[in-house]
Amino acid sequence: MQTPARWWRSRGWGGRALAILAALYVLYALVVFFLLPGWVRDQARERLTDLLGREVTLERVALNPFTLSVTAEGFSVADPDTGTLARFDRLYLNAELWSSLFHWRPWVGDLDLEGLDARLRRDADGALNLDDIIARLGREDPAADEPETADQEAGPPAFTVEHLRLSGGGLDLIDAAGDAPVTLTLPVAFTIDDLTTRGVGEDDNRYQLRVEGPDGGTLDWDGRFHFAPFSVDGHLSMEKVDLVSFGRLLAPHVRFQVPAGVLGLGADYRFSAEPGQSLTVDNGELTLDGLRIRPQDSDQDSVTVPELAMTGVALDTAGRTLTVPEVTVRDPAARAVLTDQGLDLATLFLPDDPQRAERAKEEVRERAEDTAEELRQGEADWRIRLDRFAVEGAAAVFRDATLATPRELTLTDGALTISDFRLDQDGVRWQWQGDTKVLEQGTLSHSGEGRLAPLDLKAKLKFDGLPLATLSPWVEAAVPITVDQGRAGGDLALAVSGDGPTVTLTGRASVADGALSESGRRFLSVANLSADGLTVNTGDERVAIDGLAARGLDFLHVLDDQGRSLGARLGGDGAEDDGGAPWRVRLGRVSVKDSRLAHRDLTLSPEYQVTVEDWRGHMDDFDTAGGKARVDTRGEVNGTATLTLQGTVDAQPLTLDLDGSLKGYGMETLTPFTARYLGFGVERGRLDVQSEVSLKDQRLDSTTLVAADDFYLGDRVQSDQAMDIPVKLGLSVLRDGSGMIRLPVSLSGDLSDPDFSVGGLVFRVLRNVLVKAATAPFSMLAGLVGGGDGDLEYVPYAAGADRPGPDTRQALGTLAEILGQRENLTLVLTGQANGDDRRALGEARLVDEMGGDWRGLDTALTGEEGRERILDLYRDRLDADPAGLGDDDTERARQAWRRLLENAADGVDGDALVDLAATRAERARRILTDELGLEAERVRLAEPRPDGDRAGVALGAEGL
Repeated sequence: MQTPARWWRSRGWGGRALAILAALYVLYALVVFFLLPGWVRDQARERLTDLLGREVTLERVALNPFTLSVTAEGFSVADPDTGTLARFDRLYLNAELWSSLFHWRPWVGDLDLEGLDARLRRDADGALNLDDIIARLGREDPAADEPETADQEAGPPAFTVEHLRLSGGGLDLIDAAGDAPVTLTLPVAFTIDDLTTRGVGEDDNRYQLRVEGPDGGTLDWDGRFHFAPFSVDGHLSMEKVDLVSFGRLLAPHVRFQVPAGVLGLGADYRFSAEPGQSLTVDNGELTLDGLRIRPQDSDQDSVTVPELAMTGVALDTAGRTLTVPEVTVRDPAARAVLTDQGLDLATLFLPDDPQRAERAKEEVRERAEDTAEELRQGEADWRIRLDRFAVEGAAAVFRDATLATPRELTLTDGALTISDFRLDQDGVRWQWQGDTKVLEQGTLSHSGEGRLAPLDLKAKLKFDGLPLATLSPWVEAAVPITVDQGRAGGDLALAVSGDGPTVTLTGRASVADGALSESGRRFLSVANLSADGLTVNTGDERVAIDGLAARGLDFLHVLDDQGRSLGARLGGDGAEDDGGAPWRVRLGRVSVKDSRLAHRDLTLSPEYQVTVEDWRGHMDDFDTAGGKARVDTRGEVNGTATLTLQGTVDAQPLTLDLDGSLKGYGMETLTPFTARYLGFGVERGRLDVQSEVSLKDQRLDSTTLVAADDFYLGDRVQSDQAMDIPVKLGLSVLRDGSGMIRLPVSLSGDLSDPDFSVGGLVFRVLRNVLVKAATAPFSMLAGLVGGGDGDLEYVPYAAGADRPGPDTRQALGTLAEILGQRENLTLVLTGQANGDDRRALGEARLVDEMGGDWRGLDTALTGEEGRERILDLYRDRLDADPAGLGDDDTERARQAWRRLLENAADGVDGDALVDLAATRAERARRILTDELGLEAERVRLAEPRPDGDRAGVALGAEGL
């Protein structure tokens, strides 16, 4: 048997070389098989741990020296939050030596990765679980800043991988921003064939990526790419991607959930890094099926989109163009809920955290303002074109939960088509048309065109049968009014323009069968109210209506038991003026027909009500800026009387010139007023009023003739507010022989005076007339019949005289004339005497004692004889010395005479005054009956009064 040494010596150099090569190959195989895998495994773990800053695990590395393949198993990168950042079960790489030699580049036949599992976690502060690795890898590399040499070849190094495959892979997306982490797992698999960095052919660098959704659906991504420069093109397709899991991933960042929804997407694309080129997309399509978006704390959907299709999308990021030929949405529905925190639809896409939500809103506002400014300056970077956006069968519900009882408004059967939408350097512009059913009864059609930056919107709106009663809860929230019924219609043109913006509304509007109630009591209804030639302009703050017509208007004004008017109850009296200039209102013609007005006063008992039936009329050319408007209106009051009003009205400055009349008003309905203020009900009567009213420069002047025919009071009614006067007597005084009471009433006052009240002034005038008629009837009547100045409260007599003088006879003549016109009155004469009479009678007695040649005090004081006579009488009558009455005889005589008069007046007894008063009344009666022809039974004498207010005969009356 040959020993190895002999064998070696027996071989030539060829055999020895082959033996050496065989030995080296065996050594190579032994090293690669048994020694090198452990060293590679340990080096990989150590270097990757140092590079990533994380613990790296690699369980096994196998090298095959014969196939030049590498197998790595059990690889993982640790993560402090998720346990494992990334791992895979097996990595297989097969290098083909002969292909590498033949192509003169590294050549890999197969690169297979099995069981890849990566976990990407996002914390509440937005940090990712690989941020530290990115920062570690991004540290400055001194070699990175070295300039490239001229012979360095641009682009990646040359290599080729025939087959690159990932199988059984998965990506876990973990969001820990909320209270509990949310995980979304995406299975991933892809293949790339003929991955080559240099010399790309038509079939090289083909790739195919497939990602399966967690709940179904797939993402297929295929195409080809090449380097130097880098470019990629292919087709992306997503089918039946269930959005529920993706919605759960978004839950910590938004306020909604996605209970259902399927997404489809497809597009051809190309990306190139060459200068002047970027990403282009063609034949883009997007579909949404059964999408539902719901607030997280609700069991009702806010948005549902059964079907959405977008086709033909084209995108060019280099040219900054986006084209969408058509978008179709079928049967979408939206539900918005208003709460104390705001409208939920406006907050669904905001974070729950209030501070983050506010920051998000501020960022959106800033971006919107920047975009608007760019559009205004013509600096839009992108050109966007949307040829047609169509919505069919849309529905919307608005629920207001801020009301005491939550209510809803609905839009159904909605259709909207937006066409020719453009965004470019000329701004944003579009056209649209649509229609919908409002509140399940009304219809709304709209169309127009719009433009942004500058804003210019023109629209036509046509609506019919909008049920106003549905809006009642919102009206009640503002004022205590209930909208019982009504249908609104209109045909309007709307224009909005400018930065302000300025809004202009023109056209016509109407309300049919409308009705409003207050506290369950209907106060306004109308069969039809129409406004034609309507113009509203916010720019010049102007409202104009060529024709405002009301038919079947029925208005009831109620003064409640607290004395509050409708305006006060609705809060109008407390309304604050914002200080701005009032809008100008111009009304061409305002007309009303077949209408009714009513007023009820609940402060009275029984309550008072007056109605104006068959109210009709018109007002022409009213303008708050100034100009006389003509008024002509009439109606039937309480079914019997006729009310008319004619004249002119000027709003600036407020000027009135009106003539009004009321004829044939039945006064029985005035019982609530007469019972309270007079203490009697009305038995019968008919009232006519003719009035002229003028208002100019804040001064009101009116002249009114009140005529009450056959007006009589009935039974007494207890009232604490009734006047304590003989009311019926006063009316008898005012009533003429035909049973008519005629009163001219004149009013005047300054409306700028806060104490001035028209109603209060009218009441005071009528009250004063009635009081004077009852307490001074003939003074009142003297004024009515033109008898002097109207002061006929008594018949005058000279002091101490019992015979009528000229003034007495004149007064008696006027009195006879008055009584001739008031056959219903009986005259009562009360003879009176007073202190003047007492002094006159006392003086008469002194004169008698002085002798018949007494010529008066002034004459007596001029002569010594006269003065001595006075002083002597003083000594005799008063038994007193006149020496202390003055410094000279004249003054002593004057003072003595004064005291003598006082003494003489004190000496006149009451019987003398009674006789004087009785004689005066009797002589006045004889003149009236014997000379002036009054019937004796119409003149009665009352008991004489020796302590009367005046010297004469007081006049009284007794009515029928």
